Amino acid sequence: MASESSLRRAFPLICAALWLGGCATAPSVTAPPKGTTPPRPTLAQERQRIGDLFQGTPVTLAMDGDSSLRAEVPLKFSFDPGRAVVKPPLAALLDRLAGSPATRGGSWVVAAPGDPKSKGNSLALERAASTRDYLVGRGADPLRFSVSALGGAGEAAVIRIVVKAQPSSTR
Repeated sequence: MASESSLRRAFPLICAALWLGGCATAPSVTAPPKGTTPPRPTLAQERQRIGDLFQGTPVTLAMDGDSSLRAEVPLKFSFDPGRAVVKPPLAALLDRLAGSPATRGGSWVVAAPGDPKSKGNSLALERAASTRDYLVGRGADPLRFSVSALGGAGEAAVIRIVVKAQPSSTR
């Protein structure tokens, strides 16, 4: 089994390969029979699919009790110190979340940490807004977002993205 240290070193490379691979290849799509619509994947199915892609990396994906999908990425793979620009490893995950049919029309909560060495929430809010803007740039509905700052012991080490699917009765 690979050590945690080697997984952490390999994580940016894995994300870059996934990201570049997604750019270079077109997905194989089979057209549904005429007059039918393929079933929309559930968030649980997306958690499994995306979880398989990021297996062996520090990305964690879980289904919360309210049937929302929660993704967490360590801060060091998400933003450079003191900056709010999304790094490629976080971008690889955001691309998959934003591009998923299961998340279209869903509501999003983005909570980001600030700089652990400084007080105040301005950098945390900038990071959350930057993450939101990245997702909106890939098709997420800008009116269905909530952004906040993470703080407190234990929470400040990750960026958290939560998406709750839009109820099918409103579609």
